[in-house]
Amino acid sequence: MKNMFAAAAFMPSRLAITALAAASVFLGSAGSALATPTLLVDRGLPTANLNSPVGSPRSNTAVNVGAPREFAGDDFQLGDNLLGWNINKLSTWVVGGATDSFLGDLYSSLAFYIGDADGDGMQRLAFSNLSAGSDATPGSGPSISATRVAYVDGSTFDSPEGPRALYRVDFDNLGLHYASNTLVQFGIDLEGGLGTMAHASNAALSGLPQAGADGQYRQFKLSDSIPGTADFTGFACTGQDAGCVGGAFRSDVNVQVFGNRVPEPASWALSGMALLALAATRRRSRPGV
Repeated sequence: MKNMFAAAAFMPSRLAITALAAASVFLGSAGSALATPTLLVDRGLPTANLNSPVGSPRSNTAVNVGAPREFAGDDFQLGDNLLGWNINKLSTWVVGGATDSFLGDLYSSLAFYIGDADGDGMQRLAFSNLSAGSDATPGSGPSISATRVAYVDGSTFDSPEGPRALYRVDFDNLGLHYASNTLVQFGIDLEGGLGTMAHASNAALSGLPQAGADGQYRQFKLSDSIPGTADFTGFACTGQDAGCVGGAFRSDVNVQVFGNRVPEPASWALSGMALLALAATRRRSRPGV
């Protein structure tokens, strides 16, 4: 390492400038990737077969556990990268009440849980109290926002009781790190009403690729012994028997995950070379050096 530093310090000026230019291009692109999170997992809202008439295939649905202190969620798989992944933002969708109602009219609070599927349950990462007559989600921890949205055709979620409000819930500034190829589980616990109505879709009918779709979602229960945690209780499938046996319709909770791959050591080594080249060039340009 000492010899490499020495070589860089005594590079001819033209060679130093060339190395600096090449490294600057690399560092510029790497720095941009680190500064701006990219879409790592895309299992967004469906664009086809929306709200189909009774008896016709329908891509969109809502999943709900229907028991106190329990809620539905799912998982996503991160890719292969030597030093893992930094996760900055996660977006998922929930179905609310009538289109003229507010999120706070049905629920008193919103909590976001996430964790390694191979670990010991999930941790509550963000929490917000909700108030009647408002969709606002001022909370603790990472920022939370709930935004009313519509499908690509302008419609909202259609249920047997009529049209329902559809929300995209964003969790930003997460500051999470996961190792390469980690399977991550997540879920939202909405306190009150019927509990969380997590938006889900059938991958084959969705009209868009659904990353990591496996036709089943996860069920969780708040821990009785460790506050602020939730435990995985099993898989479930829309409209199917226990064990996901039978039936033609299977669905996954919709989610988008944003972040960046952690640069590998070679990237940092090049960063160091660029700085050394810059230092050598400046040193040689000073009078008397």
